[in-house]
Parts: sequence; structure tokens; C-alpha cells
Amino acid sequence: MRTLLLNGCSFGKCWTPSQNFVEKLGCDTVVNLSKVATSFQRTYRSTIEWIAQNGKPSFIIIPITFYHRWELGIAKNDDPIDGVWFPLQMANVLPDDLNTLDRKIDPSVNHGKLKKLLELYYGTIPDIRPYCDKMFSEIITLSAFLHQQNIPHLMFDMCNNFDRALVDKWTAFEKVKFIHHNKNIIDLFKFCGNKEMWNSQNNKENNNFNIHHKPEQYLVLEAYLEQYMKQNSIIQ
Repeated sequence: MRTLLLNGCSFGKCWTPSQNFVEKLGCDTVVNLSKVATSFQRTYRSTIEWIAQNGKPSFIIIPITFYHRWELGIAKNDDPIDGVWFPLQMANVLPDDLNTLDRKIDPSVNHGKLKKLLELYYGTIPDIRPYCDKMFSEIITLSAFLHQQNIPHLMFDMCNNFDRALVDKWTAFEKVKFIHHNKNIIDLFKFCGNKEMWNSQNNKENNNFNIHHKPEQYLVLEAYLEQYMKQNSIIQ
């Protein structure tokens, strides 16, 4: 079998690639590693782990999730791909009762301290710079690994809608050129998957493009990705 590996957050989890799109990538089956509320840190790590366990897929698609998410090794049980890593984001997103979460936290972890840790973490960092810096470095490194393994792949921003004018003002961000010159990464400052799908709708309910889109909107996304890959000789 020729496998398409898809990995991201809930926006990837909601995506069931059409058979036509899968075949255009030279594949006949799909493995979707995406998990709800997870970080690019998890995407980076779990993609490499899946390859280590299963061998090289025929193609990899990575919709890049929110830059501010991260993970901590506090899960109760080992997961075949995720081990003890647990997805984290801002404290106000977590439910009051953490025991209701699908992925359970180790009982030795104090829930109050965990929430305080998140409040301190997000309350201490003054702006989004370190989140973006870390993510850009991981994007570059993951793509380099996939190139070294000769695995065809495509990454694109799914929900951040990065501002180039803002990033250009920051020091120590010269590394962005490695993303800009990589045809396997769609320009992060010109394309956002969720925004592309949102813009395709005739009746927009609100101004938030970061919603879980319907299957027909994902066909719009697939059409854009297919055109991009043909124009850049990633696929025929």
C-alpha cells in the first residue's frame, strides 16, 4: 500500500481527504495521526515516531496548528505514538475538572499546580515571538529530516495567519529564509488553510475563520494544495 500520512490538530482530524486527492498524491490509503488540541511540537515528534515504527509513507501532509500550544510528559498511560506526552494550551481552555479529559493525567500531578503553571507560563512571556521562533525552527528541522529520508511532503499554515510585517521587525529570525526557499512549505505569510476555506463560503456566519469546516470546504483546500503542488513540481 502507498500511504498518505496526515498529521495536525483538530483541523486535521476533521479532514477526510477525498479519494481523488489521495490518488493525485500517488497513494491509495490514508493514516490520520491528527489529534484534537495538540501542538506542532506533537506533530513534529509523532511524525518522526510513526516513521520509525512503520517505515516511510509515500506522502506526508502537515497542516500547521496554533503556535502557542505545547506538551508536557504528564499523561497517565503510555500511548503507542505519544508515550506520556500530554497536550497543553492556555489554562482557560482546560475544563474545571481535568478528569473529564479523554487523555488522562497521571494521578500524581496536582491539577491546581498544573493550571497555575499554565497561568504563569502564558502570563510571563511578553509577546508571541518565542512561540513563533520555536515553531519555525521545528518546521525547518522536520522538513530537513523528511528531505533526508526522501519522503515527499507538504506543510502549510492552517490557522495562524502569520503577519510578515510583524515577523520582519524581530531580530534572530533570519531562519525564515529557509522556510521561504522550501517549496515543500507553502508561504506561511501568504496562505492560511482555514482562511482559504472560510473565504470560499458565500454565507459567513462570523469573522472567525478558525472554525471546523464542512467536508465541502476541505475540497476547496484540496484544490488549492493540488494546484500548488503541480505548479511546484511536487506532483505531476
